[in-house]
Amino acid sequence: MTYGLLTSDVPLGPFEGVAVTLWAAQGKQAKLHAKPSCSSLRSARVTQREVRLDALAVGRLCPQCAAYGAWAPRGTGLAVFVKAVTGLGLLYELHSYGEADEDACSDEDIDRAVTLLSRTPSSGPGGTENEEDEEDEDAWEVVREAREIRERVFVEWRRAASSLYRAHEVLGLFPWLKPWAETPMRLKAERLKVLRGQASRLVTPDALILAAAVSAMADPVLPHGDPAFAPLGDPAEVARQLKSLWCRWRQQVADAWDHPDEQMYLADQVTDSVGARRKGRDEVLARARQLLAQWQAEAQRVSSSGEAEHVLTARLLRPDAAVQRAYDDDSPLDRLSPWELGVLALWGVEADWEQFTIVLEVPEPVAARLLSQDGSGLSCVARNTQAPAVPEPASEPEGPLGPGVFDDTPVSARRPVTARHLRALRLASREADQLYLVFSVTAGPEVISLTALEQRCTAGWEGIIIAGAGDLPGNLVDTRQAAASPGVTPQGAGVWLPEVHDPHDPDFGRQLSTAEGERLLVRFCEGRQAADNALRTLALARGVPDLRELDGGYDDEGHHRNPFPAEVWHGLLAMEQLVLEPFETSWSPGSGLPLGVLAQVQAYTTDAAGRYEGRAHSPECPHRRPQSGVGRDDDMATIEELLNNTDFDPCGKCGGYAVRRLTDTQVAYYRAAHRLHDLMHRPAARHDTTGTGPMREILDELDDQQTAQAWFPTGTQARQWRRLVHRLRRELPEPSAP
Repeated sequence: MTYGLLTSDVPLGPFEGVAVTLWAAQGKQAKLHAKPSCSSLRSARVTQREVRLDALAVGRLCPQCAAYGAWAPRGTGLAVFVKAVTGLGLLYELHSYGEADEDACSDEDIDRAVTLLSRTPSSGPGGTENEEDEEDEDAWEVVREAREIRERVFVEWRRAASSLYRAHEVLGLFPWLKPWAETPMRLKAERLKVLRGQASRLVTPDALILAAAVSAMADPVLPHGDPAFAPLGDPAEVARQLKSLWCRWRQQVADAWDHPDEQMYLADQVTDSVGARRKGRDEVLARARQLLAQWQAEAQRVSSSGEAEHVLTARLLRPDAAVQRAYDDDSPLDRLSPWELGVLALWGVEADWEQFTIVLEVPEPVAARLLSQDGSGLSCVARNTQAPAVPEPASEPEGPLGPGVFDDTPVSARRPVTARHLRALRLASREADQLYLVFSVTAGPEVISLTALEQRCTAGWEGIIIAGAGDLPGNLVDTRQAAASPGVTPQGAGVWLPEVHDPHDPDFGRQLSTAEGERLLVRFCEGRQAADNALRTLALARGVPDLRELDGGYDDEGHHRNPFPAEVWHGLLAMEQLVLEPFETSWSPGSGLPLGVLAQVQAYTTDAAGRYEGRAHSPECPHRRPQSGVGRDDDMATIEELLNNTDFDPCGKCGGYAVRRLTDTQVAYYRAAHRLHDLMHRPAARHDTTGTGPMREILDELDDQQTAQAWFPTGTQARQWRRLVHRLRRELPEPSAP
């Protein structure tokens, strides 16, 4: 089978007739290629053609170029469709698990495994020395083979179910494919039914009912004062050992599909702290086995009281599209315990894999456990009650994904994006989790992450996608990348440039600038990822008013979502702190200079107001969470708010906060303020008639009226600045006559 090849029989739906740019040699029936450099294109005369996509055009596609959709324009709805169907997408799923392959277990294998599992030795895999003779070892080898068959059947069943679900999901996003895929989908459903039947024979109802009863048992009274357990130690140690035995036995039985007899080996673990030849060891082992038998007998007594059957609807936890893609070999059934899988296989009577639901007819102890358990991948409700706790998504007014949602039409022809469109994007593209420039009538243009866009669409937001970070023209970042490339970095310099403390040095304040952020980003991307894509992301991220909005949250697997590579945070944030002494007024070293354009510079910290115990940390401090960047729980404060804030208690290692990188104008004023502050605190130099020339030049430079207007948002601050400069100039003595 050829994976990833779009064939001419696949319906194109709304994408039929879409114009794509391809290359071909001379001739009406020449193969169409995604790029002129294709190795299969050997003609000297290659022409670029605009082709209307249809079955004939698909049939003429070069097999090498057609594989994996390299010919579809990036960032378009057509590219999303092609990626979802080709590669390891729908076409792969339709050819998977439709019939038994050469590795599938035969009916004879199943019959043999059922016979062997029904007479499994009750001592478990850790029997005593008397049981470990050659005959028993051979018997255990046969049993292990039977268990391997059971595991293989359940693994194939889980994967087949997941494959069928993924195929349904793609068909739901592109419904015009359903009639075409009807036959292979029917074969997959029939094969899945056969696998479920095989799996149901390899588990026994008695074991599953007992496991349900054990899970509901209360903690028993433990005989920690029993003389038989004296070799284990004092009563406290005996109590600890028996509590551990109970917890391990209950967990092993409750989560397993094996009979509780299989867990008798746990009694041997109680004697681990007792030497093999120590007096009393056999008594400890015998009493521990007796305890396990008592607990098992109690579970059997409880389970025998409930024979009535209950009809339940079980809903499997839908995979998160961010981690469950069309080409991932991961089954949502893998989240279930063996006991839950056994219940689905044995008592499942009707399954809807499109809705991810299974109707169960289960005995009372099993029903009670299914209805009461939390934190499982299986959500159950009684059949005669309302719908499950996880509701179906509301139907969306927009139709299926087609041209006009993403970057395949002019902006004036864009269609509103919906949650369904974004799910298709996640399923088809590993590059989906990025920043997007969107537009809505209510909020205008915004830059948001895909996670935030999904949340808005689910809540009813109406708007369009203008561009993703990957859609920005390369010529916007080419010059920035060239300026920030290692070629302009001094030879032998490390990633971090040495800090400059002299305010009169032209490089003073550079470590806070956006240019330095771009240089760091390019350096960090060396050898790991494309710097141009990272710079595009940085360009979009700079348009976000509050960087906390970039936190992607967590998926349903508990993994943190990153809307861009972690290195981009170094382009957005300077982990160094501003030296605010020139602007302070509360103590003598301060000069009381106006903050000007620095007043609204954003600072991000864990605690800006001293509300929590402990010190405040910056986003990159090793004392805080492991994820890079700003989190939605962080605080944002302006430099004006942090100035003279006595409640702010910064970490001595990181400085307590990181600032949003300064623009060229902000860096220029930051340096100018420090230069003026330095002159104000050098009275001896101001009265030296032989060396005031350079100081006059500096003051003349700082008194530039046009520059001052860019530094200060109000005329009051500009006048305050000029008064300070003029006062210093008046204090300078007249230059000596030659």
